[in-house]
Amino acid sequence: MSQIAGSEREDAVLLAELRQASPKAVRAWYQAYYSKLHRFVSGKVAVRSDADELTQDVFLSCLKHLPLFRGESSIWTWMIHVAKHEVADYYRKRYAKKFILALPLSEFLPIEPVHHAEEISSKVMSVLQEMKQEHRELLLMKYLDKKKVAQIALETGKTQKAVESLLFRARDEFRELFALEGT
Repeated sequence: MSQIAGSEREDAVLLAELRQASPKAVRAWYQAYYSKLHRFVSGKVAVRSDADELTQDVFLSCLKHLPLFRGESSIWTWMIHVAKHEVADYYRKRYAKKFILALPLSEFLPIEPVHHAEEISSKVMSVLQEMKQEHRELLLMKYLDKKKVAQIALETGKTQKAVESLLFRARDEFRELFALEGT
């Protein structure tokens, strides 16, 4: 098999060998696509170590989902599709962690010990989706965007007192929904 896959025939041969779990095929596939895939991922993720890790994750995800690949596109097209999902997951997790760290509601929440940040991230995102849109947007502006009440008032066309009152209600709604989440 050629070291550089890409033609339909080469893709078909490579795919068949990958499905047979041939270590030689996995090495050839990795060598043929690593640099190209890493360039693609690096264009989407600024932190080099994260791009390196995501590139590895794409290969692992492709191997894991290989039985689902029908071969209706080239291997490269499929890998890019998987890479886009991995990059989206990366930013989703990063956004959720950033939001949790920025959200000083923890002192109000009855949280049992949680062993995974992803568990909390998922719960917070779920609660935010259940909230009234106006309350959700206010919390995001205040705690994620770190805007001051005066700036939020200016942007929303409300008085500072009205924004403070709405933020109080938004935090209260968040607390209540968070307490109910998963029960």
